[in-house]
Amino acid sequence: MPKTLPGKLSALFLLVFIMQIILFLVSVLSNNGFGAIVTFIQLAPFTALLGIIFGIIGTARESGKGRSISIATVSIGSIFAGIAIFFMFIWSFGG
Repeated sequence: MPKTLPGKLSALFLLVFIMQIILFLVSVLSNNGFGAIVTFIQLAPFTALLGIIFGIIGTARESGKGRSISIATVSIGSIFAGIAIFFMFIWSFGG
């Protein structure tokens, strides 16, 4: 378990990312793909930014297992940010 406050916040955002993945998959599998994309665009930029910030700070201050949690948070946050940018600026909604 992380010992510092940024490490604990990093673990919290890792749980938030897992919940967002579950929400996205449930929305997609219930034939609500457009709603899943819209929900992802609304939530992901903010959580990804905060996850990257707390993950970087947690990586700098943690050691051991807490550091691996922070690194996982940074990597998943980066992936979420990339997907959100893709949906917002590159994806065409049939236009």
